[in-house]
Amino acid sequence: MKKTIAAVILLLGLGVSGARAQVVGISTEPVAFGTSTSTVVSLASYLGAKLSRERGPWVLGEVLFFSRDRLVSDYTWREAVRGRRGSLYTNADIDSDMERLLGLKKFDKVEAGLYEIPGVPVPQEYQGVAVSTSEVRLVFFMTEKFVVGASTKAARPLAPAAVSGVVLTPTAYRGAGRYTTPGMGLDINAAYYIGRLYGKNSYPLTPAKTNYIDRLGVWLLTADGKMQVQSETAWRPAMAVGVQATALLRDSPQPQINQTPTLTVKATNGSTQILSDAFVVLSKKFGPARTSMGVMLGDMGNLPGNLSEFLTPEALKWYRNDNSGTVIRSKTVPFASLLFIPKSKPAFPLGVEVMKFNGSPMNPWLINFKVGYFLRLNFDVAYLKYQGGYDVIGVLQFRYNYFPSR
Repeated sequence: MKKTIAAVILLLGLGVSGARAQVVGISTEPVAFGTSTSTVVSLASYLGAKLSRERGPWVLGEVLFFSRDRLVSDYTWREAVRGRRGSLYTNADIDSDMERLLGLKKFDKVEAGLYEIPGVPVPQEYQGVAVSTSEVRLVFFMTEKFVVGASTKAARPLAPAAVSGVVLTPTAYRGAGRYTTPGMGLDINAAYYIGRLYGKNSYPLTPAKTNYIDRLGVWLLTADGKMQVQSETAWRPAMAVGVQATALLRDSPQPQINQTPTLTVKATNGSTQILSDAFVVLSKKFGPARTSMGVMLGDMGNLPGNLSEFLTPEALKWYRNDNSGTVIRSKTVPFASLLFIPKSKPAFPLGVEVMKFNGSPMNPWLINFKVGYFLRLNFDVAYLKYQGGYDVIGVLQFRYNYFPSR
């Protein structure tokens, strides 16, 4: 069923070219273009009748890239190819494109094929020149480079890692970063704030100035939907807008400050909350680093009071001597992040993100460090800083790219 659906989607996408839409590289879900006997799907049934490259010139209708049996769009690949829709192209032009693609040093092999686009005649000014009466589809078949596994010493493909988000903040990318054209993306993200590893505070009326190994038990289950509205190029950043819906669940009560025999402060934050926000984010790759910055607008400002009992209204009232009755809440959360994909262990990205909760009392900042690379685990560390103290928190985080899935 999945193969059938993918085939229908591809047929619709190729049909768009018949309407003279300009497509220079398409990204889509995997399509079963295999060579196994169980797969009887042929490229010709989707791409059209194959043409010989011995003669020319031709008029290009579109340019596609195939890698690992799927259509791929990557701006660096597209920029290496001179041909655009409506170009008069020769065999020498195709060979030149293949040389430039190999010059990117990302591929072991590049092959090219020409396919007729039925029902799309060449422009009148080229009818006496082009060897084909219809525009053609130029398809490059890319064999990406392999890396050697450190433990197995065997060749294996470099596994993609999610670049659509860091810990709690999104990026403008979709999936594993192979989908660089505008389109939709959906992530399912789970972050579990286990507990405080170490913390200090300087509240005047609290008896405990140092705290460590305190259970939090806060789950954040998030659906992150976005639309990339601008692709990344060599100079401009990618841009995406989206929404997030987060279910905040507790499997442990909020820690209590009960260090004196006369007073116990019990936080009243609910065990279940729904946090939602809309966001806009810009992302740009500089060398190995993927940088992002943006802003969230919504209820995410409720988060700090759930990660530390020292940021609850009760603690502010009794231990900071703040009787204003202020609720810990922010409607604007600017954020920024850096993300690295190590070649040695690409399944464990390195990253850091900073979130500023504008308008919240005590001016809290949350910095999430994605450092599971060093342990080969999804164990990360968060640093919650506020006026009057800080907490270091242990975090488990899992991000699943629902769409695109790779």
